[in-house]
Amino acid sequence: MSKNLDAELNRLGFDIVNSSQGNKEILRFIDKALGVLSNDGVYAYYVFCLSKDKKDDKKYSEIFIKKPMESLKPFLQSKYNEIDNEETFFQELSKDIYELLFFKESLEKALIYARYHAKAVNGDENE
Repeated sequence: MSKNLDAELNRLGFDIVNSSQGNKEILRFIDKALGVLSNDGVYAYYVFCLSKDKKDDKKYSEIFIKKPMESLKPFLQSKYNEIDNEETFFQELSKDIYELLFFKESLEKALIYARYHAKAVNGDENE
């Protein structure tokens, strides 16, 4: 865990891609998750990742919910450190607009880093 936010977001993006264990669909999922997060918000992103987890029998919630939550907690108010349940975390986060926006912007940046890393690892057929 770094005390530098940008370094932590970079590491998180790297970990997201590496945790996918060579899944070639990871770039497409990152794009979809980033779109949901940007357009519909943090809670929609949370629900989207959960729904994909159940539908595809993958571990997207571990990679896209738990990892970001744990990585960004130290940069939030200390009251969030006590929360281990993801649903409770996102419900509590939504009560503070400043923390919610900080989390959203940070997660967007981490997903953008993950997107570039996935392109570097898997290649991009669209280039």
